[in-house]
Amino acid sequence: MDNLARESVLCGAQVARDQFNVKEHTGLGLIRLQTFHRKSGAVAELCQSLGVELPGPGETAADQNRQWFWSAPGEWIVAVHAGTERDAISNLQAKLDGLFAVVSLITDSRVVLDLTGSTARDILARGSTVDFHPANFGAGRCINTRLAGVPVMLACSAGGESVLLFADRSVGPYLLEWLEAASAEI
Repeated sequence: MDNLARESVLCGAQVARDQFNVKEHTGLGLIRLQTFHRKSGAVAELCQSLGVELPGPGETAADQNRQWFWSAPGEWIVAVHAGTERDAISNLQAKLDGLFAVVSLITDSRVVLDLTGSTARDILARGSTVDFHPANFGAGRCINTRLAGVPVMLACSAGGESVLLFADRSVGPYLLEWLEAASAEI
């Protein structure tokens, strides 16, 4: 089971318009980190053990070869280079020894879409109630919301020029079709 090859959800399908592009981002491995202690100082203790400042609500952070996304209270998504997930999990587990925390591999259950182009924010706004203006959803920000009726996590890149969309693998084709239709009118 450890040697399963990751398969693309969209098999190379993408949206390519003059001012908007969507393609599947297959270069990321995804890990969920959860802590269940709600006592005062639990997150600080977790940060100390990991040697990283975990992002707060709506934030992202990066260190070494990892990118951290706040997902919910006591929960973060960790993105690493695809194929390095097992080593990253072992490393995290060793640092978390003795803490009430769980690390799990979620790469195969998710699709990640990379949205770029000058109209990306306008297209996202068609399917969500979020204010995607750069002042509210700028570089280093992430949000859990619904897009076209589907639960997603959206993360604005460090430079603010692209948005990563994380969703359940099974809705990948639907989201691509929705984004293609929504972008046809702009």
